[in-house]
Amino acid sequence: MAKAPASTRKRASTSKSRTRATTSRKTSASLKEIAEAAEPTPVEAPEVDSEGEEAAGVDVMRKKELIEAAVARAGVKKRDAKPAIEAALAILGETLVAGRGLNMPGLGKVKVQNSKDLEEVQVVNLRLRRKMTEVAESDEEGLAEPAE
Repeated sequence: MAKAPASTRKRASTSKSRTRATTSRKTSASLKEIAEAAEPTPVEAPEVDSEGEEAAGVDVMRKKELIEAAVARAGVKKRDAKPAIEAALAILGETLVAGRGLNMPGLGKVKVQNSKDLEEVQVVNLRLRRKMTEVAESDEEGLAEPAE
């Protein structure tokens, strides 16, 4: 049996066609603007009731908001940042529950004061010690020069 010429043979499709998402790529200038807009704001300590639950109306950062802020500041894709942040949070939680402290630049030193197990939760009291570099610099700007 003779083979048909190459031009008349039908090719078997071995690959499936994929559609691509048409999202615009962010430039480094736009990423800098996003990072500047996501400047850290001071967070007040949440009010906690007797069961350890947060009181209503207290501003609390959730994991979703942390991931979005990290994506904006670092300029990485959300699909890359989310697993890394979730893994880091799990490791930090396990470390604190084990009674070990943390020394994380940017966050500060975290020391476990005490912990206890209740019915379905574990309560860990922490102490956070953090340098006040931004506050100290702003205080020095308002001082008058000494007289000569």
